[in-house]
Amino acid sequence: MKNNFDYIFCGYGLSSSVILYKMSLDDSFKNKSILIIENNKIDPNKTWCFWDSNDSVWGNYINKKWSKIRFKNIDLDIDYDLDNIRYNMINSKKFFKRIKNRIESKLNPKIFYDDIKNINQKKSLIKVQCEKESFFATKVLNSVPKFTPHSDSKSFPLLLQHFKGWTIKTENSCFKKDEATIMDFTIDQKNETRFFYVLPKTENEALIEFTLFSKNLLNDREYDLEIKNYLSSLNIDSYKIKSQEKGVIPMTCFPFDSYNTKNLINIGTAGGWTKPSSGYTFRYIDKFSNRVVKFLRSDISFKKFKFRDRYWFYDLIFLDVLYNKNSIGSSLFETMFKKNKFSSVFRFLDNEGSYWDDFKIINSFPKWIFIKSFIKNLPKIVSNYL
Repeated sequence: MKNNFDYIFCGYGLSSSVILYKMSLDDSFKNKSILIIENNKIDPNKTWCFWDSNDSVWGNYINKKWSKIRFKNIDLDIDYDLDNIRYNMINSKKFFKRIKNRIESKLNPKIFYDDIKNINQKKSLIKVQCEKESFFATKVLNSVPKFTPHSDSKSFPLLLQHFKGWTIKTENSCFKKDEATIMDFTIDQKNETRFFYVLPKTENEALIEFTLFSKNLLNDREYDLEIKNYLSSLNIDSYKIKSQEKGVIPMTCFPFDSYNTKNLINIGTAGGWTKPSSGYTFRYIDKFSNRVVKFLRSDISFKKFKFRDRYWFYDLIFLDVLYNKNSIGSSLFETMFKKNKFSSVFRFLDNEGSYWDDFKIINSFPKWIFIKSFIKNLPKIVSNYL
């Protein structure tokens, strides 16, 4: 194998795959040399969900769509018809199998399985040092978190979105197959932010996922016990567990984009491509990947790849409040859904709302606690946003 390439992708997960897929649709990358370095560890089965139009460009990869959603808290239980949008689910194993077949047939990348030790700038090239060999490239796209700056300091507090889900099959019809419960806060919050997803595939099969926004992880037994108790609360006592999934997503407003260099960009979770206040990832990778492809096509310096817009500011304040008063998370999300149109909330969560809708959502939150957070974070806002 040769050692010099136009592009090196460190990691072959979701962000790299989506960027490479979009490169495969563009003839300007047809003759480019591409190396993908992967550690050959088997990725766990994952589920990604996102809002999109009914005719999403990812339609061929979507495993399930819901036309209705439900939000629940102790004092609130509302459902909503989505009209011309859908809440979509993609299964990672099926997704990777199909998308990687296209990538590898259209772009013909070289794939090298090894652990990466270092990524360093060497004059006009980037050197990627692996355990067995070294490679050089004009542009490097890194999705390996250990090579990116990260902060859990007081300046940029870090919350964890952690979850465990069971896909179960029941003997009887227990679910509304066209309705997804996106947040059910009716469980004991235990001074944290805790909720369940219920994502039905059929009337007797669904993914039941226990999710927390908190500072610390649980042990495996605690996740399982919460899921069992929740199923019992739904009067579901007879079921078979078909599969399980588990994950951790960092929630932080750390300015990852300021650490990109002319020829090196951090992507995916390693680049902060996750909505800090909610943990949504697929939608943001989809949007950011379009920009990356434009940067590559025009050979624009990655230093100019910025994404700290007004939503970064909103997320910074929201996350600070949630970090310091984790127990009020359920009431904050209840307020958001109770006092605003669902369509406005969706656009807000996707960083696509109008200024007026954003104002109404922000104005619906308790004022004093958010004002105090704003004042406390003002120096950081000035230095990193304004």
